[in-house]
Amino acid sequence: MSIQRKFKVTTTITQYMWASSRSDAEKFQEELIKKGKLDVMRHGETDVKYCFTGGKDFVEAPEDISQTRNPIEEPRRGDWLEIEHGDVKACALVRRLTRRKVYYYEALSKTERSVDRDRWIQWASQHNIHPSYDGIVPPFIVDEAVNAHEERGMLSGFSATPDSSLILEILDKYGYVPDDYEVENGYWAEIYIDNAISERILSNQKEPALRTGTDGDQEFGDFAVGFSEELPTMDEFDSKF
Repeated sequence: MSIQRKFKVTTTITQYMWASSRSDAEKFQEELIKKGKLDVMRHGETDVKYCFTGGKDFVEAPEDISQTRNPIEEPRRGDWLEIEHGDVKACALVRRLTRRKVYYYEALSKTERSVDRDRWIQWASQHNIHPSYDGIVPPFIVDEAVNAHEERGMLSGFSATPDSSLILEILDKYGYVPDDYEVENGYWAEIYIDNAISERILSNQKEPALRTGTDGDQEFGDFAVGFSEELPTMDEFDSKF
């Protein structure tokens, strides 16, 4: 549950000069800017203050674009936790939050669960936490997209190509919805999966033998075990290790 606040953001170029009048100083500053001797990128300074006034001309900044949020203390939708032991990896994807609870999708059991925020912070502190802004799609989602393409015969032959609509459908299933900024500048989650599928297609062209999941990715190659419903839940998994 994220709180949006209003800020007044000002970027200025400050130059001190001797001049006969205010108008001369203003005109000369404008000339320096026009000639490229002063520009915002090199000489500008940005100041941000809380804005307590109303108004409708507020531009919405993309969430977490600064990548300064602490995902342990401030979890948000799209963050995901990875608990790893040997070849088994448990993954929990944050779906929504309340004041007291973190609601997450558990890849091992394919179920929606919830946990107290304190418990989630404990998990995140002890294991591997991926903030939503780090640009990594959880491996079980990548696996599902790859397998869906494979089932449709889209990993080899003339029809071997990533299907954007299929990728977006799977992402939407897990709560990945692009905002206006992502649509305009390239939807990172779609690009991430598109690249994974493209790599798989190239691999199939070099080596015809069929493989499953994210094979070839040293870090997540065994993640297909996450689809076994006989494996323990996150709580049971964590208590054992």
